[in-house]
Amino acid sequence: MLTILDALKRPLAVLDDYQSDEITEQINGAYTFKFSVYLDDEKSQYIDTANLVEVEDQYFNIIKHRRTRSDNGQVVIAVECEQVSYDLLFKLFEGGFIHTGTPVELLQRALEGTNFTIGTVQPSGYVSVDLKEGVTARAVVMELAARIGAELQFDKYTVNLLNRRGYDRGVQFRLGKNLKGIVKDVNAQSGEVLTAYEIDIVELNSLPEFEGLEYFELGDTVDIIDEELQIDEQQRIIEYSYSPRQRINSRVVIANYIEGIQDTIYRIQTTTVGKDKWMYGVKIGPDEGIVIERYDKLAKSIFNANEFRMQKGNGNGSYSDSLYFDAINQEYNFTGIVRAGQFIGGSIKIGDENTTHFEVGEDGKMIAINAEFKGTITGSIIIGSTIKTSEIGPRIEMDSIIGFRTYDSNNRNRIRINTASNNGVAAIVYYDSSGSYAGEVNSYSNSGLSVFSENLFLGSNNSASPIRFQGEAYFYGRINTRNYTDLDATLDEIFARLP
Repeated sequence: MLTILDALKRPLAVLDDYQSDEITEQINGAYTFKFSVYLDDEKSQYIDTANLVEVEDQYFNIIKHRRTRSDNGQVVIAVECEQVSYDLLFKLFEGGFIHTGTPVELLQRALEGTNFTIGTVQPSGYVSVDLKEGVTARAVVMELAARIGAELQFDKYTVNLLNRRGYDRGVQFRLGKNLKGIVKDVNAQSGEVLTAYEIDIVELNSLPEFEGLEYFELGDTVDIIDEELQIDEQQRIIEYSYSPRQRINSRVVIANYIEGIQDTIYRIQTTTVGKDKWMYGVKIGPDEGIVIERYDKLAKSIFNANEFRMQKGNGNGSYSDSLYFDAINQEYNFTGIVRAGQFIGGSIKIGDENTTHFEVGEDGKMIAINAEFKGTITGSIIIGSTIKTSEIGPRIEMDSIIGFRTYDSNNRNRIRINTASNNGVAAIVYYDSSGSYAGEVNSYSNSGLSVFSENLFLGSNNSASPIRFQGEAYFYGRINTRNYTDLDATLDEIFARLP
C-alpha cells in the first residue's frame, strides 16, 4: 500500500493497485523509490512533484513522473521518488561550509533551519569540513560522513551517523539455494583492484518455511558461493533493491569497497573549478586572480599580475597583510619576522613614515636610537655621547661632558678624569669609599701640575727604594717626621756646611 501525502503530511490518496515498485538504497548514496500506476481520474491527480509518497514507514518526494499511452489505449504513469533527504539540496551555504568540530556539532550546523533532526551519532572526536563553493546541506552531510569514514542512515526526517551499517549474520548467497543470477565486475582503473557483484537473490526469509532465517539488510557482510564460477568470497552489501509490495525476488550489489558519498552530479561539480567558485581552497576569478584560502580562515593568499599578498586571518573572514608585493610600484611589505641568510644592495630602514629607529644606508653608515651588542666590536674610531662598560655595578664610563670615571660595586664614583672645566683645568680626581672628595692631580693652564688632598701620604716600601725629589723643592708650612733623631742630624750637617 502506498499513501500520497501533501506537503503537510496529510493523506490525499491510497494506492493499492501499482506495479514495478522498487526501493533502492546505497550506503552513503542514492535512496530512491519508483513505481507505476494506471491513470485513474480519482487518484492520479495527486501524483505531483509537490507531494510525497509514504511506503514502508518512509517518506519519499515525488521528483519525476511520466505518462505513456500503450497500444491498448491505457495510460501508465511511471513515478520516480527520492527519500526526503532530497530536501537538503535546497539548503544552500552561499559562502561555503568551513567549520571544525565534533560530528554532532557539524551536523547541527548543516541541518540548522531545516526540518531534519539528529538521531544516533556514533563517531566522535574532531573533524574539519572545507567546502567553499555554493554547497548544499546534503553535500555537507555526505562530506562529513566521508571525512570520518561513517555511514549515513535516513529515517524520514531523522539523520543517523553510524560507524557502520549492518552486521555479519552468517547469511550465504549460494547458487542452488537463493542465488539466481550473478555478474562479477573487476575494475583496476584506479590502480587498486575493485571487485563488485550484482546478484539476483531470492529472499528466503519472506517464505513461511524460512521465516526468521536468512534475513539480511543493507551493510551486512555475506558469503557469496558459486562453485561453477569459482566464487567463494565474503563481502558487504553496499546496495539493496527490493519490491516493498512483495519482497521475494530482490537484487543486491556486494563489493569490497563503497563507491563514495557524492553522486555523479556532485562529483562533476566538485572536480571542475568554475569562475569565482571555490575548489579545495582555490578560487580563480577576474577581480583577484588566484585566491587560496585555508578552511579555518586563518590564512589566505592572492596572486595576480599586479600584486601578491599573503594574509593572516582571524578565523571570521577578516584579513590583514603579512606579505605584500606591488611589482608595478616596486613596493614590498612584510609584517612579522623575516629570516634570511644574506641581504645585498640598497638600504635598510626600520620605523614608520615619520620616525626612523634604525637605518643602514648604501654607504654602510648605520643610525640607531638604541642598540645592544654581544661579542666583539672592532673599529678605528668610536664617537658617542656616553660609553659604559656596564649599566650598574663596577664599571667605567666616558662622555664628552664629565670625561672618564670609574665606579665601584656600590655605584660610587671613585676616580674621575675631567677633560676640561670652566677654569681651564684638567684633573684626575679621587673619591673615597663613601663618595667623599679625597684629592686630585690637576693642571691649570699656566700653573703646571698640582697634587691636592685632604690627607696626602707619600711613602716607599723600603729604604732600598726611597722617595726622591729631583731639582729645587719648596716646602710651605710645617714638616713633621716620625724619626726626629735623623732629622736633627741632617739639619746639623746642613748648618755645618753653611759659610
